[in-house]
Amino acid sequence: MDYGRSDGEIPGIEGPHAYQVRKRAPMINIKSFRLPFIPFIAVMLLSGLAGCGSNTGFGGGGNDKPTIVGARVQGVNLNNPISPVPSDLPITLAAAKNEWASFSVQLSGVPDVHGKKMVSLRVNHLNGIAAQNLSAYQILPMPIDVNRAGFVRQTGLSVSRTMLPRALLPMPMKDGSLNLDAARDPSQPTDPHSKGMGVAEPLLFWVDLHIPPEAKAGDYVASCDLIEDNIPTPISSIMLKLKVYDFVLPDERHLSMVSRIDWDGLHKFYPYFETVEPRLMTRLDKAYQPAVHTLDQFVNLAQANRLEVFIPRLQPIVKWPAGRPPMVSWEDYDSVVSPWLKGDVFPDKVPLGFWPLPTLDYFENRPIRDKLDYWGAVASHFGQLDWMKQSAVFLEKNLNARNSESADSMELSNVASRILNTQGELRVMLPLEEGQIQLADKNSPAFVDPASVNRLFVASPGLVSSSPLRVWPKEMPQANHWLRTDLPGLIPYVGAGGDERDVRLWAWLAFLRKQADVILWGSALPSASGPTVAADPNELVWFYPGSWFGVDEPVPSIQLKWLRRAQQDYEYLWLAKQRGQLVNALLMARLITKPVEIQPNQAKDPTYALMSGTANPQAWSDAMDLLAKNILLAAPGQTPNRQRSMTLDLEMLRWVEPLERPTIIGQSTVESIDPTIMGNGPSIVMKIGIDVYNASDARPDQNTLEWTAIPAGWIVAPQPITIPALATYQVQRFTLDAQIDPSKVNNTDRKPIELLFTEPNYKLTTTSKIFIPVGASDRHPPGLVIDGSLEDWTGDDAICDGPMVQMFNRPALQAQQIQLASTPSSIYTGWSDDNFYVAFKVQGLSQQDLKTTKNFVSYQFRRAWGEDLCQVLIQPVYRDNTVGPVLHVVPKPNGSCWVEKKGDSMSADQWPTFEANVRYAATLDGSTWRGEIAIPWSAISPKGRPPLLKFNFVQHRTDTGESASWAGPLDFGRDNDFTGLLFIRDGNGNGMAGAR
Repeated sequence: MDYGRSDGEIPGIEGPHAYQVRKRAPMINIKSFRLPFIPFIAVMLLSGLAGCGSNTGFGGGGNDKPTIVGARVQGVNLNNPISPVPSDLPITLAAAKNEWASFSVQLSGVPDVHGKKMVSLRVNHLNGIAAQNLSAYQILPMPIDVNRAGFVRQTGLSVSRTMLPRALLPMPMKDGSLNLDAARDPSQPTDPHSKGMGVAEPLLFWVDLHIPPEAKAGDYVASCDLIEDNIPTPISSIMLKLKVYDFVLPDERHLSMVSRIDWDGLHKFYPYFETVEPRLMTRLDKAYQPAVHTLDQFVNLAQANRLEVFIPRLQPIVKWPAGRPPMVSWEDYDSVVSPWLKGDVFPDKVPLGFWPLPTLDYFENRPIRDKLDYWGAVASHFGQLDWMKQSAVFLEKNLNARNSESADSMELSNVASRILNTQGELRVMLPLEEGQIQLADKNSPAFVDPASVNRLFVASPGLVSSSPLRVWPKEMPQANHWLRTDLPGLIPYVGAGGDERDVRLWAWLAFLRKQADVILWGSALPSASGPTVAADPNELVWFYPGSWFGVDEPVPSIQLKWLRRAQQDYEYLWLAKQRGQLVNALLMARLITKPVEIQPNQAKDPTYALMSGTANPQAWSDAMDLLAKNILLAAPGQTPNRQRSMTLDLEMLRWVEPLERPTIIGQSTVESIDPTIMGNGPSIVMKIGIDVYNASDARPDQNTLEWTAIPAGWIVAPQPITIPALATYQVQRFTLDAQIDPSKVNNTDRKPIELLFTEPNYKLTTTSKIFIPVGASDRHPPGLVIDGSLEDWTGDDAICDGPMVQMFNRPALQAQQIQLASTPSSIYTGWSDDNFYVAFKVQGLSQQDLKTTKNFVSYQFRRAWGEDLCQVLIQPVYRDNTVGPVLHVVPKPNGSCWVEKKGDSMSADQWPTFEANVRYAATLDGSTWRGEIAIPWSAISPKGRPPLLKFNFVQHRTDTGESASWAGPLDFGRDNDFTGLLFIRDGNGNGMAGAR
């Protein structure tokens, strides 16, 4: 959400329940600070009208005035991880009973009054909800290495800031009041002696509010006040509006969000673990109390946030007598895990929902017979304690590193079958999807018995997945499902660098994928060795070591709260299903997640990952409101009121329509020469490949795709082409034809191509813009000097004079928006008998001291990364309409130039270096970089000077992470499928057309 927007979005809300307030509350200026023009009497009256209990709140009354002026409390939106946005608009929340809601506030201008006055942040007038349901944390910044291509692609944000709000330091609250004397200086987050009051940087606080199960449904009006001593008139205040739904979120977790505590991390952050043997851990020996207490802290903190952790290295003591089954001693192991698996130690008494059966150190070296004997013993013990319903044997993939994927599937299926046959209650978790699991038949009896698949946990497809090659028959027992977040390749960014929605997305996907029971995340502890080491933005940290902040207990992260919100989202979906609204719940989950299903023989383009998920924050807010209305439509077992059902259907339709619009991107351009004489020479035939992604489950056959705007010199058929019904979740490619008259092309015309997709039944339209520039390159006059000064170039040589187009990012792609580069660029081309010339002037060169240089290029997510550079991509097109190899030239400000050449037979990642005898010179003037390149025709084309060049120019700016291209938008600079076009024009009649 953006604060202060004209569409009325509400700021300062952490969670999905942001509602719209159409008008800003009137404000009055009193002694240079702002107060909502709502007297406390009115607040109390509103609270009473809401039927929310007695009129006694957390604060008192009186007429005293504060002496501190200028300090300010505002709501703040943390969904932008780079620049949290404060606002004076009311904080608006909505939650079910027994749900955790949360919000964030920013305090600015609070003076240092230590020892003179007490300044507090207090939640007032939340009548009927006791103060003990509130808890507060100071939000402290942590170093995050957002200088990553994945971060830019996922968020569309800059990489310029590295300290992001991430750690939540618990703050003491009494009767809903937080003494700010305990706050820290955000610039010294790990110093327990630093003081936050009186510093220039604003203070950020996170407030959790648990709605009691017995709370009355309705609307609550309260305030979050900055208070001096016990003076009832606040220094500054912001209104808090809370809507409590009339249903209860269950204590039971129907989706287990699980992470692991790695023993290596315990060693790294807790020195006393160095001498602790996992198999000897026990609550029965005082020597192990510090270690057990630490594990309890992790488990309890996760469970209090509706999440779960497990410790893989915890294991029983096992002896292996020769010729006999293993002897397992469970006393120590049970003493540690029993309180967690029984749930007795948790306030809500809900045990952990998932705990993998314990494996042993070096267990992989044991023969299969020993393993089966051990699993049988474990199953017997867990069965006696009624823990089997919470457990499973977790099998790792790649049992043999040399195996192919099919061999892995066969081996895992064979091992799973043997484990299932060992004991009737054993369950097995496999890193395989349904179509990969081998089922037993009369020819292959060693595989999984179809009657036992209900004891399997099979992996659900991710957000981007291959189309299943085999689907189990419906009459078979249903397997359990779980989601993997560790799959390499085509997965979205999910970690610290994104926002809350990137994490919540997985809970909705779990519901869509046959209501998966478990999502298994990576390590809950940071991989960084200390608090000053910048973290990977894709690392989902749950806890920071308390020692980093000078406290005893683990410090939760904001990501932990995001995960709690995700788990509660799942409970909303589950309740909607229980109330008979499964169809609507699945529809909403489909349009929130928008999975992409890649068909057999279809290229696995990483760009497809940007199509998945829903980047629009308002769609998320409205989704939670609609889910609540679906739940409240009728009590379990009752028939919904017809009128209410129809009203809800209309609201659902309004929410669905914009989300069902397809996503359209240009993915390829194919150029050829038409001998038809047009103007002064042959014309150019252009075939443009358009990828269309469809998240809707119903599309008529008569969709259309048509041109609505074209640059000068383009000739297209005005009639729209018919697009057949689009399969749900699939990306399909369609081709548009155009003809270009070179004599009418304007070199610096940056007018985009505009396409319109229309779905006729509902008249839904989607507009997409693409830049496919076409220009002429003329013979350069004699006397060109390659010195980087650009004095030999004129406007007639320019093919670009203005901003290029930024590469794809997920929010812009989903909104079908074109984002221009933040700086202008000038690009010139020309040629001689021996060389092709490219000259450029780009802006935004980093002014940081250059410490290291390299004569090669580093890539992230296929994008050139880590330094200022430009990329020139050239591919010849011949008169017989064949194409030559692709030349990739990368000039750098330091004067080096990296050259690669890819032949047609090479795969996308095969770019061998090439000795091209390229000459390159550059001049640097502050942030302006000028360069000139002379590329021999012999390096570009083995057939001599061609009439056409597929061409693109890309600039990457290291300070901001922005990458922009001449033709685009595209996802990476070496994309030789999607380019612009240059025709080589010769005034002597030897080129494409026309005189210079």
